[in-house]
Amino acid sequence: MPRTPTFTTAEGRATRDAILDAAVVAFAARGYRGASIDSIAAEVGVSRQGVLHHFPSKVKLLIAVLSRRDEQDREHAEQLSQTEGITLTNAVRKTAAYRAERRGLAQLYTILSAESVDPAHPAHEYFVDRYRMIRAEFATMIAGAQAEGRVPDALPAETLATALVAVLDGLQLQDQIDHEAIDVEQVFSDLLDFFVKE
Repeated sequence: MPRTPTFTTAEGRATRDAILDAAVVAFAARGYRGASIDSIAAEVGVSRQGVLHHFPSKVKLLIAVLSRRDEQDREHAEQLSQTEGITLTNAVRKTAAYRAERRGLAQLYTILSAESVDPAHPAHEYFVDRYRMIRAEFATMIAGAQAEGRVPDALPAETLATALVAVLDGLQLQDQIDHEAIDVEQVFSDLLDFFVKE
């Protein structure tokens, strides 16, 4: 019989984390529309009400999953920014490696971003904002490298940033389709070596 939501604070946090973990797997495997609160609850061993106690709706659960991923990404970016002497190529390589190690989350993002091309999807605005932010961050790094003469300036930094994000997304998609044939980190690293002078 599934547990009801009567938890201590520590138990509540542990259950909330378990629900988020199960939601990542469910959304990655079946997409937002294909996943259900009931299946996530069953995976964790709590009732539907147990899930809804922590996340009042499926949309709130989706937002919590995406927010958790963003928080982990921010922590990674913070660590990189505090690394003494880190270069643009090393930062981008480390980011590609970090994403490659987290294949389940990459799959989640691939599925949800594809679904969210529909403006009615609950994550549509999230992905619009996220892609704008990522492109802006890359454009800032690229513009700095262009000013230092390490990246060709034949194209605007914004164009290169858009292409860089598209390449990384495309490599992650190919890796999910044919993992044995694609080494995301190596391919991305080779492309950076081709374009960037350190």
